[in-house]
Amino acid sequence: MKANRGYVFFFLCALPVLALSLEPAKFFPKMIHINGGSFYRGSNEGAFRVNERVHEATVKPFLLSETEVTQDLYAAVMNHNPSYFKGAELPVESVSWFDAVLFCNSLSELNGLKPAYTVEGETVTWDRDSKGFRLPTEAEWEYAARGGQNAGGEILEKAGYSGGSAAADLGWYSANANRRPQPVKTKLPNQLGLYDMSGNVWEWCWDWYDDYPAEPIYDPVGSPQGRNRVFRGGAWVTPVNQLRVTFRVGNPPSSKAYSVGFRIAQNW
Repeated sequence: MKANRGYVFFFLCALPVLALSLEPAKFFPKMIHINGGSFYRGSNEGAFRVNERVHEATVKPFLLSETEVTQDLYAAVMNHNPSYFKGAELPVESVSWFDAVLFCNSLSELNGLKPAYTVEGETVTWDRDSKGFRLPTEAEWEYAARGGQNAGGEILEKAGYSGGSAAADLGWYSANANRRPQPVKTKLPNQLGLYDMSGNVWEWCWDWYDDYPAEPIYDPVGSPQGRNRVFRGGAWVTPVNQLRVTFRVGNPPSSKAYSVGFRIAQNW
């Protein structure tokens, strides 16, 4: 009996230690390292060339989350789930740009990192030296969606993917999503191992929506001010032509929609 009591005591004492050792992983999503490089951002396609003016952009190495932020992760960090379509492995949606910023700061704090953003009312300042979680810039997002240094050729809805797969194999959009978002990682990844860069939910970026420059630009972060923040990638509700990795949209940073979520980045 003494031996049994000792075994039970050891087992019960070990449980809290085990729980503590597993807890941090719950708050740390898988991040993919993206090598920096130069690429031609935008497209010469006639219908879109006005707001997708082609120019050379260079991005530094960075990290980008393998998937869009899921409802499971969002709820674990923020203690609530704002999504209309509920599901642990569905991407979080119905979040504003400000919500995404606050999530990034909270996730950073949970992981012992200095937050990337200072928020004062509706003014958000980005500390570009912080290793904390943040939203990708529009240039980072497009570079990653294209497949990074593997990019090449005309950029349509299939860009950044290998094997010449049909659009239905690559993303969830109006023709195949059954009028709702779908669990992450249920379509093919791109060449960098990133899922759902096309479709499922739109993804907020850091930048204010503005015209592209005509000249080459290094490490662009967008305009210092504006009315709308950029989101990218198409969604479960959009037609296939909005899955194009160059397609640009912007909404006020306070706006929310059933089709808009985000993924997160970090400095390398």
